[in-house]
Amino acid sequence: MELSQGAVLSLPLFQFNDELPNRDLDHPDLYLEVVLDEQLLAHLCQNPAQDQSVSLQLADYQLLAHTESVPSESHSAMLMLTHGPLLAATLERDNGVSYVSPQLEMMPTFDLGDDDE
Repeated sequence: MELSQGAVLSLPLFQFNDELPNRDLDHPDLYLEVVLDEQLLAHLCQNPAQDQSVSLQLADYQLLAHTESVPSESHSAMLMLTHGPLLAATLERDNGVSYVSPQLEMMPTFDLGDDDE
């Protein structure tokens, strides 16, 4: 996954319920999109220790509908980075419904602007 400032990170979200293990990963309920800024990029470049994780509360994100309409009530989203590094997202709605994304293996690559001459 290439990370750069201004890029959009899009993660599929699935409702967290008893049907979750049987869900088709190609058909999420929602998508969480967040624009990567300098601060978020700095956090995503970490690789937490085996028994640790990094939680990043998102202030600015967008939800896109896939198989379900975008929630009208307030909600909050968070990114979780665990050892690997592995990245996942969670979304909590005020009505108690939760959504989770699958963990994605994150081996970030960066464009350092070095061109072979």
